Amino acid sequence: MCLWVESSGRQNKKRCTAPENPVNMPPMASIIHKAGWVVVHGRRVIRDGFVRVTGGVITEVGTGAAGEGTVVDHGEGALVPAFVNAHTHLELSALAGRLTIDRGFETWVRDLLVLRQEQTSDHLRRAARDGADHMMKAGTLVAGEISTLGITAEVFRDAGLDGVWFYEVLGQHLPESMNLPPADGGRAVSFAAHAPHTTAPEVLCRLKQMCDERGLPFSIHLAESPEEVEFIQTGKGRWADFLKERGIDFSQWPLPSKSPVGYLAGLGLLGPSLLAVHLVHVDAPDIALLAQNRVHGCLCPRSNMALHGRMPDVARMAAAGLRLCLGTDSLACVDSLSMLDEMAFVAYKCPALRPADLLNMATINGTAALGVADRFGSLEPGKKGALVYLPVTAENPKALLERIVSGDSGPVSTWWPEERKPE
Repeated sequence: MCLWVESSGRQNKKRCTAPENPVNMPPMASIIHKAGWVVVHGRRVIRDGFVRVTGGVITEVGTGAAGEGTVVDHGEGALVPAFVNAHTHLELSALAGRLTIDRGFETWVRDLLVLRQEQTSDHLRRAARDGADHMMKAGTLVAGEISTLGITAEVFRDAGLDGVWFYEVLGQHLPESMNLPPADGGRAVSFAAHAPHTTAPEVLCRLKQMCDERGLPFSIHLAESPEEVEFIQTGKGRWADFLKERGIDFSQWPLPSKSPVGYLAGLGLLGPSLLAVHLVHVDAPDIALLAQNRVHGCLCPRSNMALHGRMPDVARMAAAGLRLCLGTDSLACVDSLSMLDEMAFVAYKCPALRPADLLNMATINGTAALGVADRFGSLEPGKKGALVYLPVTAENPKALLERIVSGDSGPVSTWWPEERKPE
C-alpha cells in the first residue's frame, strides 16, 4: 500500500484514481502506477508505461497491459524516482531569511552561530520538521541530513525520510561517545566532519576510520570558500584569526598544503566512502584526484552563488568522470529545499550539461553517495516503490527530460511505501 501526498502551492488536480478502501486491500496486493511516461532513470524512459508495486517494492516496470492489480492512472505526465537531497541542514531551517549573505562568508558564519544560539531547541525542531515536510512535498524522500547540535535525528525519522542522518563534528575533540545506533528501517546514522579548516586532522582521520569500519558514508564540506583555501594554503588569514578566537589550536595541523583536496589526500581520506560537499574552489588536478579516488561530489550551486558568488565547475567535473550528486544546503542560505529548484538552477547555469545526467545527479547518484542505491534512486524491480508524479508532457524523451530539469514540470505528487509514511 502507498500513501498519496499532493503538493501545496499552485492548484493541483488529482490525476489518479486511488483505491476506494486501501485499508482493506490484501496485504500483498499490487498497485499498478500508470502514466504517459515512466522515467526509470536518466538513461531509460518508457512511453505509456507502468510501475507495479507489491508490498512496497517495485516488482515490474513496462508498457502496455500490466495484468492484475489496483490501477492508479496518474495521467499523461511522468513518473520519476523520488528525489535525493544528498546534503541539507534541516537544523538551520529556523534561520530562513534571517541572515545577510552579502557581507562575506566569515561574517555569515559568525551571524549564523549567534542567531542559532538565540533559538530554543524546540523552535529549531519545529522549523526542521516544517523543512522536512516541505522537502517531501517537493518530491524528496531520501536525504543526507547534517546536524551539529544533534537535534534532528527524531525529525528525520518521524518525517519518514530515508537516507543518512549525519552527526557533524568540528574542533579538536572527538564526540564523548563514538557509538552509533544501527540503521532504523534503512535510515543510517553516520559521522560528518565539518571541514578541513575547522576540524583537527586527527579527528578527521578517526571519524573516517569509524565510518569505513561500519560501511557508512563520511561527509565533509570541502573547498567551499576563499577563506578555507587561504587558511589551508597559508595557515593564516581571517579564518585563522577566527579559529583562535574560538579556542581552536591549529599549530600542529599539517599546514600549509596545496589545496583543501590535497590536504585531505595527504591525510589519506580520499576514497569511495567520502562525500565531498561543495567543491567550489577546485582546479583540474584536484578534480582528477577526486575522480581517481572515486570520491562522491555533492554540489549545492544555489547556496554557492548566494554565499560566494560563484558556481562549482560542473562541466569539468562531469567530463572528468567525478561522481556527482546534488544537495540544497540549508534554508539559511537558499529559499527552498526543492531538488526541482536545484536542478532548474543548474540547468540554467550549465546548459551544456545533459538533462539525463542532471536528473541522475538528483536521484540515483545521490543514493549511491548515501549508500542506499539498492533501495532508491531508480524505478527498477527490487527498489522501494517511492514515486514522484510530474504533470509534464512532451513529444519525446529528450524533450521530457529537458522540461523536468528546467523546472517546467508543474506541481508535484508523491507516493511512498506505507512503512515510510510520517507519523
